[in-house]
Amino acid sequence: MNWFPFILFLILGAFPPLHSAPSKEAATIDSIQKAWDQVSSYQAEFKQVIKSKTLGTQEGSEGRFFVVKPGKLRWEPSVGGTIQILNGNEFWQLRQSKRRKQTQVDHYADISKLVDLRSLTFLSGKINIRKSYKYKILKDDSSSVFLALSPLEGVGDTILAEILKPSYLLGALKLESPESETRIDFKNIQTNVSLKDSLFTYQPSPQDIVHHHQR
Repeated sequence: MNWFPFILFLILGAFPPLHSAPSKEAATIDSIQKAWDQVSSYQAEFKQVIKSKTLGTQEGSEGRFFVVKPGKLRWEPSVGGTIQILNGNEFWQLRQSKRRKQTQVDHYADISKLVDLRSLTFLSGKINIRKSYKYKILKDDSSSVFLALSPLEGVGDTILAEILKPSYLLGALKLESPESETRIDFKNIQTNVSLKDSLFTYQPSPQDIVHHHQR
């Protein structure tokens, strides 16, 4: 699961006069922003499917993830896969080998050196929709809002987000690049939960094989 990852929205057009009522689009973005700002921590179950456009293959995984905003995230597949831990600028990837009874560890002291962590930084960060991202509402009905999202500054691929109503919490993310397509669905989201700091740290054991990446 080396894609990472999940990034949001900019108002299209001019601001309305102060006496004008907010548009439906602006009101929807305000609702999403308000819901996100009220969440300081959360946990959820995920189901991820990655399709390779170049190889024509598909792989899936399921598991749980935990977040304390801003900048702390633990992504943990239920069977095998790679555990990923984000703590501020520090990032760990843990691949466990039951046969060898050891863990392969990749440690990055500075997350800014990685380019493929879009989804993780999105899920664990403080999001200001209007200041950080361009957005386009593709669909807005009684059950959900579908958004196309792209970075306001710099280069980045478009991300599609499904926001559930009435909670205005994230229901799914879809990331697409020339090489692959990734969809992540979330369920059983619990917000403002108490999470232990130990979830977001890792202390290698003497048996671990650790690779430290400085660049």
